[in-house]
Parts: sequence; C-alpha cells; structure tokens
Amino acid sequence: MSGAKKAVFYAVLAAIVLAALEIASSAFLYVVNKDSIASLPGAPSEPATFLAVRTGLSLLFPGTFPDPATYRRMTRLPAGFFAEDPEQGYRANPGRYIFRYSGLKQGKSEHLDAVVTVSADGTRSTGNARADAARRIFVLGDSYVFGDGVNDEQTFSFLLQTAFPDASVHLHALAGYSWANALVTMERIKDRIRPGDIVVLGYAYYYKERHVAAPSRLRSIRDWMASTFPDVELDPKDRLIRARLDGGNRLILDTIPMHCKFDPAYCNGPAPSPDYVDRVSSELLRAIASKTREKIVLLHMFGPKNDPVLRDLPANVELIAATPQDFSYVMQDNIMGLDDHGGPYWHYAMYSRLKPVIPPPGAARQ
Repeated sequence: MSGAKKAVFYAVLAAIVLAALEIASSAFLYVVNKDSIASLPGAPSEPATFLAVRTGLSLLFPGTFPDPATYRRMTRLPAGFFAEDPEQGYRANPGRYIFRYSGLKQGKSEHLDAVVTVSADGTRSTGNARADAARRIFVLGDSYVFGDGVNDEQTFSFLLQTAFPDASVHLHALAGYSWANALVTMERIKDRIRPGDIVVLGYAYYYKERHVAAPSRLRSIRDWMASTFPDVELDPKDRLIRARLDGGNRLILDTIPMHCKFDPAYCNGPAPSPDYVDRVSSELLRAIASKTREKIVLLHMFGPKNDPVLRDLPANVELIAATPQDFSYVMQDNIMGLDDHGGPYWHYAMYSRLKPVIPPPGAARQ
C-alpha cells in the first residue's frame, strides 16, 4: 500500500473511531442522566466524548472535574472585605474591591469582574453625592440591594443619585443582611434623618428565615460556602444577627455563630413555625418604621403578593410592587450566567419603580 493510501486509510479509521466514541459517549451520558434528562439544557457546550470522559472521571474522583453547569466561584479582591461588627454580626471594610465571578464554558475558565467601592462609613459608593445635599435617600437591604455582581455605576442606588442630584443617596446594604440588620442601621442613622428624607427598604420572601436565623438559613450558608468558596477557612468569629420574641412578645436582637461547624446542634435543630417567623418579621418592620416619621418605601423584590408580612403596614410605609411578575417584560437577568444576582436590567427595573414615588425637591412632607 502506498504512503498516500495509508494516510487516507488511517484518516478514515480515525474518523470511524471518533464517531464510535461519540455514539458510545452519548449512550453513556443517557444512562447516567436518564432520570433527569427532561431538565437538561438543549445543547451540550462540549462534545459528548469530552462530557463522557469528564463525567466518568467525576464519578471516580468526586470534585476533581467540575460540571460547567454547576461550577461557579466568587472571589473578592483584595482579601479582607468583611469585618466583625458586634451588633450587625459583620460589615464591609472601606476600600475598592473587585468581585470576580468565575465559571466554565466549553471546558475553559472564564470570569467577570465588578468594581465595588465601600466608603469610610461602610456604605457603597453611589456617585457624586453632595455633602450639603438638601435631602437624603437611605437605601437598606441585602446583596440584591447592595448590587452584588454589578459595578458601582450600575446599581439602582447609583441611578437614583443621578436622577436626584439635589439629594445624597446612602446605600446601607450587604450580602446576607435582613430587616434585623436594617433595624440596627436605622438605630444608628435615626438622628441623621431629616424632614423630607426618604428611606428605601428592600424585601423578599427569603428575608424571613434570615430574620430569625433559622437553622435552614445556616445550612444554606454551609452548602453555599462549600460550593462557592471551597478554599475559605471558616472563622468562629463570623456571626449572624437574629431577631426573636421573648415571653412578653417583645422583640430582641442578638447574634449567633454563622457556620454550622461551630454550633451543629442549632444547625440541625427544628424549624420555627411560619406563624412565628411572620410575627417576628412584622415586629421588625414596625420597629424600623418607629425610628422615623419620614416616608419609608418598601421595595417588594421577590415573593407572593399575599405574604402576611405585607399586610397592615405602618402608616409611614408605602409598598412598591417590583417582583418579576409586576413587569410586562423580562427583567430578571443575572451575572452573565455566572451568578444568580440581578444584573443591570434588574437594577434599572428597580430604579424605574422607585423614581416615580420619590417626591420632587421641596415637596411638602405628607
């Protein structure tokens, strides 16, 4: 056989072998995933052979060869973003940070960077806020409100600052915060709230388990840390704020260890009743509202309309419906698929609901 014929023969043979491997790999993937095949994405991001090899190796060596569909990491650069806080449990250290979100696409690592600037008072930068501003807008909430995943200039608080240059917007929010944290913040800033100022308070149905530091909340932190921050050493000084009612139905705040590792009995304890969680949440909202006579805009971001916590609101609280179901268009984006937090479209949607309810400069207080 001539050299040219040999080359053609081996090329055809190689193609047949590869095709056979693809067919065998597809069959293998079907067997492995047949129970969940209805929920699999329509088109794989890499050839079946690679998927089969990676799946097989993952079965033999768990955690060594991550699945691109579930592999996501988050890094804050530089280190030292969080600091201890005796009342809040934790707070953000001032500085300029990069929040890096990483994932796998077609077997290759990719990442997105977001610039996060924390001011000396622990608030996130909202742009050019004037020190002598005629009024203030205080924004309180969690990671969605803070803007995890987006740059300083993309948060809805930054958009409000741009829309109301006469005001200074102060973003008091942080990942994992709840109304218990908001109550501590309101106690700290209550003497700074002047007539005509406005408080924006974020809310989502998942806040409720945070309010009472439910065992399920600690377990979700445990699982999230293991998947997103596998190399971070857990610190016993990390704490969560907890709201509870005493025997006289009085609201009490304290802190508990954040990580199940340091209090496994609590972590595996019984869930508080839904009625109790709702009562604690309602008491928190009443306590927050009592810290000021000014208008509080309650931004309902996620959850059902019939949430008991949203009934019988204090007189100075105005409910703003801003869940995905309240928009006529798709607005719930994410961080390029690398994280589940709201991206720029989501933040603009929140801004579009808040701007009309903020009175113009000089408007009389109702």
